[in-house]
Amino acid sequence: MLTTQYLFGQKEWRVIDQTKTHPSFHALYSFAMDDTLCTSVSGKRSPATIRAWVHHNNVVLGNVDYKLSGIAEGLAYLSEHGYMPIVRNSGGSAVVLDAGVLNLSIILPTEDAFTDINAGYRAMVELVRLLLAPYNTEVDTGEVAGSYCPGDFDISIGGRKFGGLAQRRRRGAVAVQAFLLVEGSGAQRAELVRDFYGAAANASDTYPLVSPGIVASLSELIGIGISYGEMMEQLLRLLEVRSERLIQTQLLEEETEEFTKNIDSMKARNPHLDFAEK
Repeated sequence: MLTTQYLFGQKEWRVIDQTKTHPSFHALYSFAMDDTLCTSVSGKRSPATIRAWVHHNNVVLGNVDYKLSGIAEGLAYLSEHGYMPIVRNSGGSAVVLDAGVLNLSIILPTEDAFTDINAGYRAMVELVRLLLAPYNTEVDTGEVAGSYCPGDFDISIGGRKFGGLAQRRRRGAVAVQAFLLVEGSGAQRAELVRDFYGAAANASDTYPLVSPGIVASLSELIGIGISYGEMMEQLLRLLEVRSERLIQTQLLEEETEEFTKNIDSMKARNPHLDFAEK
């Protein structure tokens, strides 16, 4: 559909929906996927892309988490509670990904406004606000003290965090990633992260001090049940109105070699995983 107000100035958008995946598709593959899409977007082989993804019982750690004094104990704690720990290649600290958490990635060329390192963050915040417009709620940004993975672009309602942002910049493109707690208990997820740090850190380590009550899901904050499926429907409606052309694909054949290379890079970041059994 022709429009004079293209989303983030992009006339054409590619959408990759990976919200209905098998539990074996864990977060390691998602970070390799976003690196692959950065290469495609920077090389003009793909238009700007939005990827939606859901994982089952993963805890994604930052590099700082992986250097905690008792990381072996922390990893064992997560595994004992049924969560796969994955070390990501973008910034931030530990976050919980499960079937009630919708993840969104925006992959944009680093041209014009997006040469600014914070422009991608601002774009993701705007996208979240647009997706939540039907619920007539005010979305705030800024670090939420006591939340897990705290940062300047925490997303909150009424002082309680429901989402956070990270980004991965590669030459010519940027992938901005958001986790959005859509369903379930935010406090229970925060308790898991708090207890991970209790097992993995000692007094000399630097890590977030998590207060479970400061984290909530959108369903809890808005007071009505919301599903990631409803969020996806809103996303597609938005893109149909604010783009000239919308393409829905999975990974293209010509992207598979790059994807395999990026998986190998992610495996190197995760030596604690036994890939022979995956």
